[in-house]
Amino acid sequence: SKSYRSLVASSDLYKTRSLMGRTETYIYVCLRTPPPNPSPRWYILRRRNGSSDLISIPSLPSQAPEASSVAVLDWGIYVIGGLIEGKPTSDVWLLDCRTHTWRHVPSMGVARAEAAVGVVGGKIYVLGGCKYDDRSLSWGEVFDPKTQTWDTLPSMPIRRKHDQHIHCSMVRNQEIYAVVETDRTFYYSASEGKWGRGNRVEAIGNRRDFCMIDGLLYCICLDGTIFWCEADELDRREPEGMVSKQVKGLLCLKESLIRSRLVHFGDHFLDRWDQNRIKFGFTQKSDKGHELENLLSGARLSSSGRNMLIFWDVIEGARLEIWCAEISLERPRQGGNVWGNIEWSSAVMTLDPFLGRYKVLHSVSVTL
Repeated sequence: SKSYRSLVASSDLYKTRSLMGRTETYIYVCLRTPPPNPSPRWYILRRRNGSSDLISIPSLPSQAPEASSVAVLDWGIYVIGGLIEGKPTSDVWLLDCRTHTWRHVPSMGVARAEAAVGVVGGKIYVLGGCKYDDRSLSWGEVFDPKTQTWDTLPSMPIRRKHDQHIHCSMVRNQEIYAVVETDRTFYYSASEGKWGRGNRVEAIGNRRDFCMIDGLLYCICLDGTIFWCEADELDRREPEGMVSKQVKGLLCLKESLIRSRLVHFGDHFLDRWDQNRIKFGFTQKSDKGHELENLLSGARLSSSGRNMLIFWDVIEGARLEIWCAEISLERPRQGGNVWGNIEWSSAVMTLDPFLGRYKVLHSVSVTL
């Protein structure tokens, strides 16, 4: 009945479940469909009877097909900015994960693409993603869901050209960190209202999908290796460069991950590809789009509570399979190595490879 559906979706019910410790964590995945009509589609990962599937949920027709950012707050997923026909947008959309319905929330003051996003103190902070040399544009904004308003952050003292292109972000101790194109980092401290510069990522151009899990920082390399480091490696120091180590016990995954092409690098990267191709290890000239889609490996790493999720694709004959693995992480002693254990691994979607490759845009966990 209508009253029953209203009860199921009510905020009071979810608050009660939280107080009773009866919450569940759900994995949401956003895939971009292949050309000629690329569009983002949302799915929820369902685990049942030892198998896993991506189940389609209502998607957002007007969502930017690339360069958007996402933030999870309470029961919702916020899709922020992105590129629509090559131009940044200020649009922000909210997916209510209780009802799988979408609604528009107030737009940002500045159109942004590839912005860093983090949640601190129940507010959403958005950094960068706009022209670095236009001082009229606010470099950062914060959204308060209670008042439904955006406020401008203090001006960043010095903006550099490479700050404009952000490829991932994470939150540590109320500080929102952004990893930029040159693999250097900057951050905004929500508690102090100040900007700062962090450490540089080692192995420039080879690391992505940084995320914090249980106070440690993880990322994936282009060759499929998963690395970790202490959170304080983000602090700026001399000589510059994070010191990271390989997660042990996952060599069986590496060969599959390096062959995957599941990450979408985006058409907006093509113009920058010639400038960066050497640091990625490609020296012979060829079609730029071909290089991005077929030469750079494309597994996707994200956090899920205290565990890690990895998505990759496999071509088996006339089938294209999207796979997912959940990995638990263990550090037997302080100062020792981190070991990964594959809790489960299976194909979650089967597609026709001749239609083109799907790309994972986002993977996030929501607790309800």
